Amino acid sequence: MADPTSFTPEEDAAFKKVSRRILWFILLLAIVNYLDRTNIGFAQLTMGKELGISATTFGLSVTIFSIVYAGFEIPSNLALQAFGARVWLARIMITWGLASAACAFAMGPASLLTMRGLVGAAEAGFIPGLVLYLTYWYPQYYRARAQASFMIAQPIAIAGGSILSGAILSMDGAFGVSGWRWLFIIEGLPAIILGVIILFYLSDRAGSAKWLTERERQVVDAAVKRDAEAREKTVAFKQGSLLSMLFSRDMLLISAAYFTLIGNFGAGGYWTPQIVRAISRPDQPYWVTGLLSAGPYLLAIATIPFWSAFSDRRKERYWCAIIPMAIGGCGWIIAALAPTAQTQYAGLVIAQLFTLPVWSLFFTMPSSVLPRTAHATGIAFMNTIGMIGASTAPLVIGYLRDTTGGFTAPMTAIGCAVIAGAAAMLLVPRHLLIGTGEAPVKAALAPGQ
Repeated sequence: MADPTSFTPEEDAAFKKVSRRILWFILLLAIVNYLDRTNIGFAQLTMGKELGISATTFGLSVTIFSIVYAGFEIPSNLALQAFGARVWLARIMITWGLASAACAFAMGPASLLTMRGLVGAAEAGFIPGLVLYLTYWYPQYYRARAQASFMIAQPIAIAGGSILSGAILSMDGAFGVSGWRWLFIIEGLPAIILGVIILFYLSDRAGSAKWLTERERQVVDAAVKRDAEAREKTVAFKQGSLLSMLFSRDMLLISAAYFTLIGNFGAGGYWTPQIVRAISRPDQPYWVTGLLSAGPYLLAIATIPFWSAFSDRRKERYWCAIIPMAIGGCGWIIAALAPTAQTQYAGLVIAQLFTLPVWSLFFTMPSSVLPRTAHATGIAFMNTIGMIGASTAPLVIGYLRDTTGGFTAPMTAIGCAVIAGAAAMLLVPRHLLIGTGEAPVKAALAPGQ
């Protein structure tokens, strides 16, 4: 039998054609997603004063978004399987674009919290939906590279969005409308437009892709099927209930580490503009704050595809996840405790530069420890745990900021959490997270098989 981790020139050519067709578009969708998700961090720079929103209430708005998102996430992924990726992803984008733009009409803390909850409900399942969609098109050891192509959407969106949002805030008072309201309106419209385009551009699977030849469709489907059958032999479970698989030791450890990783992203994505403003000059122009906030993410953009490709080539997920997470956690602690603003900013750069590349690796892990029938639910389950982290971290930062009056305690807490996540990954058996081969198969089959 052919090695499922090796691919023929014909397969490589087919996957490159698939990538040229869909990855740039998925990247664009994800950029708009993260832009809409995190622009509230910039809106708060002026919205907080106008609507009387404290740091704790702002953190609560992020928490409500994440909790509602998490609650709808698994049902959304199951709906994607039932209705097809093209239709369901289009539905998600159109409804979240409308809900995000509607945040411009918030009149106080209560209405803002309600609208952010609606955004969470509308957007639920988008990122795990994209991840599941790529499993229909790519084998395991193409997947980290494919996922990295849209994982770089977060640093692109935060970097570009920081610059764009800083400029839009300068529109304050245009036609009698506050700058933060313009921010929600202008940045919500692209999601609606792209949601309509999805219906005409994406194909659900290779078998329905008219832009592939008949032979290319057969090659892609055969490679994906061969890989799935090989992975089925290496997972820890051969039978058992879905709940027993989701709550297995290894799946919980991976999800716990992912919880800290996404908490780190939530802290950075929502609070970086305010952290940067606090450690530099609070009276500096908003566009300068935007440029400085973009810096850590601009530098991280180049490392994401490099690290994902390196992990794929080495067929190594274990150390490629643990080492960067530990370094990134130390970056937050440097940002919290360093004596100068320049060193604090360097810590922020380290935190994102090392943690962002790990993200795409985590989405390959459920298929390494769960059977094929549980992949969709496993991805959604892990991402739900991550969304809980994303909801917890901003609220913790807001509370600690209000109670301590600064960002030292909040950043220290985030750094320690990320280091704890790296420690949790050390407890996962390494053989589950490396390339398929005889050793992992024997390890999986040894006890009681």
